[in-house]
Amino acid sequence: MVAFESYARWLLVVHAVLGAALVASTTHLAVWMRGYLHGRFDRQRGVRLLGWISSSLFLCTFVFGNLIYPTYRVRVRGEYFESPQAVANAQDARAVAGAALMARENRRRTLEHAPDLSEPPSQAYRAESPRHVAKMPRWFDVKEHWVAVGLAMSIALLCLLTAWNPRKHGARIAPLVFALAVGTAATTWFAALVGLVVTSHRAVGGGG
Repeated sequence: MVAFESYARWLLVVHAVLGAALVASTTHLAVWMRGYLHGRFDRQRGVRLLGWISSSLFLCTFVFGNLIYPTYRVRVRGEYFESPQAVANAQDARAVAGAALMARENRRRTLEHAPDLSEPPSQAYRAESPRHVAKMPRWFDVKEHWVAVGLAMSIALLCLLTAWNPRKHGARIAPLVFALAVGTAATTWFAALVGLVVTSHRAVGGGG
């Protein structure tokens, strides 16, 4: 039995909501901090608050992602992405379903004296080859590595924002702090986009 499999769908929903909030907060934080490069620190309190929110969301998103990972590893990656036969079977099933749908539609059009559809929609399903699907796990692995880097940058950024007061300690490290904010936002965007692409091919299952 795969850990947390029965809750996988709900965990994925929560993970997606947290991920969307994380992208929004880290992007907002980077935008707010662009003035740091020009010596403007008028939003320091808001920046610190966003730093706490972003790091908390990052950690929560990371935890929920790890709860889903066993189901993804077995049901999605092992049983589908890394199984050319499973991909081919899924494509065949969709082609058969598409042909049946087209036949019903053509019968309806015949009764209504309308012309038949010339291009069966099932042809679109054939475009996704097992070789193309097999690339998804590699993209997912790259995403996971960058997520770990992003989490580390988020924590480092929070520590600096908490301990550093530019008005007292000077603005020398402002470019570094801004770079961490931009880097954190970039990793969240990358992770979100790759996650969407992967789940568009095959989402987690589960019996819950």
